[in-house]
Amino acid sequence: MAEKKKVAVIGWGNIGTGVVELLYQKGIPGLELVKVCDIDLETDRGIKLPQDMLTRDWHQVVDDPGINIVIELIGGIEPAKTIQMEALRKGKNVVTANKKLLAKEGETIFKLVLELGRSIGIRASFVGAHSFIHELGLVGSEAKKYRRIYAILNGTCNYILSRMTGEGKGFEEALKGAQEEGFAEPDPTDDIQGYDTENKIRILLGLITNSYRHAGPFPVEGITEVNLQDIMYADELGYAVKLVGIIEHDNEVFNVAVHPALVPRISLLGSLQGAYNGTELEDEYGVISGLVNPGAGPYPTADAIIKDLLDIAEGRAIPIPGSAEAFSLGLPGDVQRRFYLRFSVVDQPGVLAKITDIFWKHDINIAAVIQKESASKGSVPVVMTTYLAKEGDLQAAVKKVDDLDVITAKTRIIRMLSAST
Repeated sequence: MAEKKKVAVIGWGNIGTGVVELLYQKGIPGLELVKVCDIDLETDRGIKLPQDMLTRDWHQVVDDPGINIVIELIGGIEPAKTIQMEALRKGKNVVTANKKLLAKEGETIFKLVLELGRSIGIRASFVGAHSFIHELGLVGSEAKKYRRIYAILNGTCNYILSRMTGEGKGFEEALKGAQEEGFAEPDPTDDIQGYDTENKIRILLGLITNSYRHAGPFPVEGITEVNLQDIMYADELGYAVKLVGIIEHDNEVFNVAVHPALVPRISLLGSLQGAYNGTELEDEYGVISGLVNPGAGPYPTADAIIKDLLDIAEGRAIPIPGSAEAFSLGLPGDVQRRFYLRFSVVDQPGVLAKITDIFWKHDINIAAVIQKESASKGSVPVVMTTYLAKEGDLQAAVKKVDDLDVITAKTRIIRMLSAST
């Protein structure tokens, strides 16, 4: 029988507690937990560990020649980056849930992993799509190409938008409810501003391009400006509003973005409720598939970590970006998309004609118009959807529309995605 791989956990928070419970209390064949490191060893986690297994000094973990695999769960950039780099240099393999570090510093880390011939498990950085990472490990990123990937990757945002849609709550009320239910952090900035989804999309982009090169900037927009009024209009049109990470491969460039989007209500993404994550993939042959996973939480994340540990222990390859080959991002203004637009206009004749005239001059065709009475005096909402138009043309047209004296507030723009139904 093969000797057990000795494992250490650095970071004994919620996720770390789940991992320790699985490794120490339940026990995983082929794996032995030998050390747990955290600056706080006093808090009761409901698990009693022998004193000689505990340390506050991460150097005791990475310097120990008997430890085979280090699980880094402290998050952030430093000292997490130094811990991972030192562990790799000292002959250990690494497993991490640190999506921010992989998104920002993955070029350095993956390059070192490849140079040293080590392994790094990254499933737990991507709990909402870890089964897709498993599939890549089976077929390889070179064996299958993707035309597009649309993904809901943040459980907090999906929970908030679901509450707004299903219960008619405003954004602030839905956010407060998410915090009370434990679906949102006390400081939810990374989630609601789209940064968490951005990090995951960067990791996913590296996997499907097989390149660890940093992709550079792309548009990122969160959900703080999503209005209950827009959710109601979207529902009337047959759509749901979701925060979507987008990767589209077209003419040798990748169009990448994170922003709220209208997706068909009966599609996989449109039907996702609560904190669930979902990914819709279309391959180079036009075959569409979908994945649904819990978005986060100690046990789904711990389960992903255990899968990486077992792959390493049993010598199976773990998919990571394997080359420094550059790839190109498309220009945001060149992307063709349908759009939802909500104008706030003076309630007088001729307003619609002024707006449509500007759109006609920018080669933008209107697909539908909704105009209803408003309770506010002198101002009414007008909702339009467009046919396919270039983002740059649309933005230029809206800028001119907003300069009209009949417009009373900045126009709300939400992209529309033709997710599969």
